[in-house]
Amino acid sequence: MYNDTESLRRELMDEAYAGAFSGLGAMILDVDEIRNADAEELEEIARRYGKK
Repeated sequence: MYNDTESLRRELMDEAYAGAFSGLGAMILDVDEIRNADAEELEEIARRYGKK
């Protein structure tokens, strides 16, 4: 689905920030995890977010 790890990272970061801004404050905790994740970890986070 995603050819580029960095585009997946950007999309997940956008979602985490949007969730935190909309009242789901705990999503801000995902930001560091997303920022530091390797490609495989990003795929797992994307599954948690329902992206895959």
